[in-house]
Amino acid sequence: MAASAMAVVLVGCSSSEPKPAPSPTTAEPSKAFDPPPGVSITPGGTRLAVGEPGTVVHQVADSAASAITVTVSAVTRGSMKDFRYFSLDAATKRSSPYYVRATVTNDGPAGLGGAAMPLFAVDSTGTSVPANDIVGTFEPCPVPALPESFLPGASADLCLVYLLPKGRTLTSVSLQTTTPDAAISWTP
Repeated sequence: MAASAMAVVLVGCSSSEPKPAPSPTTAEPSKAFDPPPGVSITPGGTRLAVGEPGTVVHQVADSAASAITVTVSAVTRGSMKDFRYFSLDAATKRSSPYYVRATVTNDGPAGLGGAAMPLFAVDSTGTSVPANDIVGTFEPCPVPALPESFLPGASADLCLVYLLPKGRTLTSVSLQTTTPDAAISWTP
């Protein structure tokens, strides 16, 4: 694996100071959104076990809203040895990496190609941490985003990387399509 093929964009992990969670990048779904027949939206605040599906409205623009079903299938602690080819600052080198695997199904009606998944790691201090962007191939966690074409009926298996500051652990994974209070979460 060539070092030049990879880069990591560290979001909120460059210092040991806690940083506030960014606001979700999705808009609040229209109150008039009607899920497709046979699709039930999971109430905000629901707590699920890893392996259980939750369905939410994911609105990425004024005209693109779709019901999606997300199943967090695994949460594993990684090793900083996995990042040996990355150029990291001293604080990040002391981070605790976590890999979250999830399956996302577009229940319709809109296409959501290339949309970001608003899955956050909630750490032991209660801070919501966004996934780290990794450019290039990262073998321990290879698929960080939805495909460019993600039409109704499509499914995708994702793997997201979270680098939590030293001394913190991942306590849950939160799907925040509107506000943190309305999120659904999975506890490993």
